Amino acid sequence: MLKKYGVVTALSLLIISAPLTSVKAESINDMQKRQSEIEQKKSELNKNLDTKNSELNHLENAEKDAAKELESLLNSIDETNKKLKEQEDKVDSENEKLKKLKKEIEKLGNDIRDRQKVLDSRARAIQTTGTATSYLDMIFEADDFKELIDRVTVVSAIVKADQNIMQDQKDDQNKLKVAENSSEKKLENLKVLAVELEVSRNNMESQKQEKNDLVMALANKKDLTKSEQTLLTNEQGPLSDEQKKLASNIAGEKAKQEAAIKAAEEKRMQEAAAKNATVAAQQPSSVTSSAGTGATDTVSSGGGQFIKPASGMLTSGFSERTNPVTGKYESHKGQDIAGGGSITVSAAASGRVVFSGFGATGSGFGGYGYVVKIDHGNGFQTLYAHMRAGSLKVVTGQQVSQGQPIGIMGSTGQSTGQHLHFEIHKNGIPVDPASYI
Repeated sequence: MLKKYGVVTALSLLIISAPLTSVKAESINDMQKRQSEIEQKKSELNKNLDTKNSELNHLENAEKDAAKELESLLNSIDETNKKLKEQEDKVDSENEKLKKLKKEIEKLGNDIRDRQKVLDSRARAIQTTGTATSYLDMIFEADDFKELIDRVTVVSAIVKADQNIMQDQKDDQNKLKVAENSSEKKLENLKVLAVELEVSRNNMESQKQEKNDLVMALANKKDLTKSEQTLLTNEQGPLSDEQKKLASNIAGEKAKQEAAIKAAEEKRMQEAAAKNATVAAQQPSSVTSSAGTGATDTVSSGGGQFIKPASGMLTSGFSERTNPVTGKYESHKGQDIAGGGSITVSAAASGRVVFSGFGATGSGFGGYGYVVKIDHGNGFQTLYAHMRAGSLKVVTGQQVSQGQPIGIMGSTGQSTGQHLHFEIHKNGIPVDPASYI
């Protein structure tokens, strides 16, 4: 009976102390759960930081490469400018020669006109006075042989002089013709050279603009990545502080829990000992022995006017679609024509070039890469985008004819592969090219 009473007493004490232990354990579990969440978040932050560090290294390398390419391009531009200066000096020299040639042509023309007047006058004299007959009369009217010889010599001299004048006239006319042809050819060559120089300069300046745009974009992206990196680093601090605080709280709660359990156990032991002592005093020794055993046991349990601007396959038409670069659903304002190798891009119709260069940010042609726009009159304009760097063959203001090469198909700007993006605008509004080709 006493043994049973001791067991019940011990169980009662355990039940009384159980709620406190359970509440503390639950609180500790919550804090440990939060600790686990923080560890997982810190792991994700570290992973993101590693990614940002990798991106930053990649951007710094790309920025260095772009800066080197820009420096190399600037050196090339300097070299090209030197060559252009030499060419311009040659052009000036040719122009000076051309001026002298024009003066010579003018002199030849004057000589020819003066000589022609003499010949015309001589011809009119022969026609009106019969000079040829007079020459014969003069010879036959000689009184003696000596006078005959003298008169024949005079007539021969006059005839020879006329022949020399005619030969000089013929020679000068040939010289004039050769000089004029030479002048025209030089003028034509100078015009061609001027266009080639302008195209070369335009391509170089366009590439410079592209590299400047790339360097600026990389710098902005690097700054953004650094900002993201700083934000991730700043997030680590509070998490670490919270983690340390949780660890301290958990340790404190565990210490309190262990102290409470120890105090409750000591109190229970004291109460059990007091009960056992009281019972022992009231019962015989055998019972006391039994009670002692019981106490020990209790403690132990627990469509048309335009031509196709380039050969290739039509990969995307005039439609609504998801932009393959930005991922946004938007209007595709033209046709995409794709092909491999060096494919020439030609003017779809005759007109005047209104833009030829790299579509830098803010230029109105951003994302188009190397682009040409042509005005055809009657409200029609065409646009040719993503052409190969350095391949542009026309300059702003130049007149082009239908089918004239203007560049090479490429993949510059916002492009996922080599193709030509071709647009037709009518009164400033993009229209489906299929209805006009």
